Amino acid sequence: MRKVIVLICWLLVGQAFGQSVPQLLKSADKQFENNRFLDAIPYYDKVYGIDKKNAYAGYQLALCYEKTLQYKDAMKKYKKLSETTTGEYQTKSIYKYATLNKLESNFEIADSIYQELAKISTIEPALLELANRQREGCLIAMREKEQNRNFEVRYIKKLNDNFHDFGATENPVNGHVVFATTRNLSGEQYVGSQFSGLLPDMMMFEKKKNGSYSNISNKQRFDKLNTKWSEGSGCFNQDGNRFYFTSCENEGNTGCRIMVSVLENEKWKKAKPLNAYINEKDSENKQPSLSVTGDTLFFSSNRPGGFGGSDIWMSLRGDSIDAWTPAINMGDIINTPENEISPYYSSAHESLLFSSNGHVGYGGYDIYGAKGASFFKPDLFNVGYPFNSTWDDTYFNISDSTGYLSSNRKDKEVLNLYDFHVPDEKLFLSLVYAGEMMVDGQIISKFSDADAIDLVTFRAEDYEGYELFQPVIAKKKDLRKLFNESDVAGNSIASNFGPTRSDGTKKSVSSTIKRTKRRVKKYRTFDNVERLYFDYGQTGLRKQSKQALHDFYDNLGNQPYTKVNLLCYADHHGSHENNIKLSERRGKAVKEYLVSMGMPIEKVHVLARGEARSAEEKDHWFRRVLDRRVELHVETNRPIDLPSARGVVIRKPLSLDEVAAKLDIPVQEVHKWNGPGHDVITPGHAIRLYIPSNRELDANYFITEENIWDVF
Repeated sequence: MRKVIVLICWLLVGQAFGQSVPQLLKSADKQFENNRFLDAIPYYDKVYGIDKKNAYAGYQLALCYEKTLQYKDAMKKYKKLSETTTGEYQTKSIYKYATLNKLESNFEIADSIYQELAKISTIEPALLELANRQREGCLIAMREKEQNRNFEVRYIKKLNDNFHDFGATENPVNGHVVFATTRNLSGEQYVGSQFSGLLPDMMMFEKKKNGSYSNISNKQRFDKLNTKWSEGSGCFNQDGNRFYFTSCENEGNTGCRIMVSVLENEKWKKAKPLNAYINEKDSENKQPSLSVTGDTLFFSSNRPGGFGGSDIWMSLRGDSIDAWTPAINMGDIINTPENEISPYYSSAHESLLFSSNGHVGYGGYDIYGAKGASFFKPDLFNVGYPFNSTWDDTYFNISDSTGYLSSNRKDKEVLNLYDFHVPDEKLFLSLVYAGEMMVDGQIISKFSDADAIDLVTFRAEDYEGYELFQPVIAKKKDLRKLFNESDVAGNSIASNFGPTRSDGTKKSVSSTIKRTKRRVKKYRTFDNVERLYFDYGQTGLRKQSKQALHDFYDNLGNQPYTKVNLLCYADHHGSHENNIKLSERRGKAVKEYLVSMGMPIEKVHVLARGEARSAEEKDHWFRRVLDRRVELHVETNRPIDLPSARGVVIRKPLSLDEVAAKLDIPVQEVHKWNGPGHDVITPGHAIRLYIPSNRELDANYFITEENIWDVF
C-alpha cells in the first residue's frame, strides 16, 4: 500500500477567513492558477458569501465546482449567476449552464438555452460562435443517437478501478498495456488537489489469452519511472525499447515535461526530458504520440503562439534519435481557441486523431479525425457514437488489433478505460470516417478557414520524404541536421493529465482568425499586446520600439500579471539556424530594456521562434518587414486593462506631422505614441497608432497586417 503524502496549502482556510476580500481573491486565484481547484473553493465561496455582487468570485466558484466534477453544484451556481448578474458573467454563466445540460444529454433544453443566449445583444461574438457550435452539436447528437453503426466500445472491467484510469497504450513488441491511474499503489505519492485522490502514476499489465490481465508494473523496473508527483501514459516506439510519457515535478499537477526512458538489459532506465523545442519553458507539454517511423512526434501544448488553450503541435527528429526540431502548430483547422489534447497519429490510415472541446460535438471532449492531402488543409470528422458521448472522450489509440479510449461516461466522475476491436486499422478508420460523412459528422468543416493558417516556424521542406505533407522542393539544407540536443538549453514545465474542461477565465475565442492577423484574446493570456519591428539583420531597438516599451511598462503598472512572453521572429532570409539565433537576440534586447525599467527579470521569458513564414509562402519586401518582430504576450489570472497600439508600416516617406494630417489624428498624440522627433520616416519603418483595428488606412501610404495582400 502506498504511503500517501498530503500536500498542505501554504494558507489554511481558517486563516483565509480573516483576510480582506482582495487578499482572499489573491489566495483563491493562486490556488486556481496551480490547478488546486478544491483548495480554491473555500476562498471564492467566502468572497461570494460576503459580496453576492462579486460576479467574478461567483463565476470562479462555479468553475471550480465544474472542474472538480461537482456538476450539480456547478449548475446551481451558473443558473443563479445567469439570473442575478449582467454583462460578461451573465452570458458566460448562461453558456455554461446550457453546456452542462448538454453533458446530461438534455439536448432540447440546452438547444433552447443557446437560442435565448444568442438573443442577448451584449453577447461577445466569440461566445456567440461557441454557442452556435454547441447548438450544432446538440442537433448532431440527437440525430446520430438514432444511428446503428455496428461499432462496439467495451468497458474494460478487468482493468478499471474506482479511480481515474486513462491513456492506455500497448508495447508493440510484447503487447504489454500501460496506462495512468490515480489508484493507491505501492511507494509514495502526493495527494492531488484537482480531484479527491492521488496524483496519477503509471501501471503496466500483461494480457492473458483468457482475457484477463496481470499487473507486471515491477517487471523490468517499469514502476521506477513513477515519482511522488504525476506521471501520465504515453507511447512506445516500434521496437518497444523507448517509452515517451509525461512526468510532473511540481505541486498542483503542474511542472510536467515529456520524458523518454530506454529499455537496456531488460531494465527501463531513468527517464530524461526531451529538448527545449518539445519542453518549452513555462508551458504545458504533454501526451506524446510517435509515428511508426519514429521521426515525428505529436503532442499537446499551451505554449504561446497557438490558437488558445492547449493545441496539437508536432516536431521532426533531428540527426540523432531525440534531437527534436522546433515544434510546429498544426494550424487552425485542427486547433481551436479551446483545448485540443491526446493526439494519436495513425500511420496506416495517414490521419491524426485527437480530442477537443472546441469543435462541434456532443458535449465535453469529443474525438476527432483529420484526414487529407495535407494536415494543414484537412477534412475534419467527429468520429461519432459509440466512440463519443456527451461526456469526456479522450486518449484514442490503436495498438495492433485493439483500440483504446478513456471516458467518464459510465459514472460521470472518473475516467475509465474502454477498448474496441480493430481487425484492420486502415479499413476500420475508413469506415468510421465514411460513416460520419453519411450522418453529417463532417459538418464541422464549415467552421474551418482553409486559408487561415499561420504556422509557427513551419517550413514545408522539413517534411521531405514524408508523403503526408506533399512537400515542395527544398531550397535549404535539411533542418534535421542543424539542431541537436546540445544546441538547446533549459527544460520546461507544466501539464494536466486528466482532461480539464474549458473555462471562460482561461480563454475566450476570437470569432475570426485571419491569416495575417492572429489576435486570439484570452482571459489568462493577452496575446499580441504589442509588436516591435526590427531592421534587416539587426537586433537594436528602434525609437518607436523604445517608446512602445515605455508605454507598455507604464500601462501594465501595478496590475496583476504572472509573466510576459516575448515571441521573437525573423524573416526567411538566411539559414534556419541563424534565424533562430537572430530572433533570440532580438528577444534578449527587448528583455534587457524591460528589466532596465524595473520589470522583474524572472517575469520576462524569451521564446525564439525563428522564421515567421517559409520562403515558399507568398512573399514581398513589406511582408518581410512585418516578419522581423517581437510580440509581447502578457499572462494574467484575470482580465486587465492593457491597451495595445496598432503597428503600421510606412510605404512612402512621411513625417509624423504628415501621418497625423492624413489620418486626422492630433499631432501631439502621434508624437506621444512614437517618441520625439520630426524627421521623415523612410519606407519600411513602423509607427505606432492607437486606432481601431478595423479602421481602413490608405494603402498608398500605410501597410498593415490586414491590407498587405490587398496591395501587392
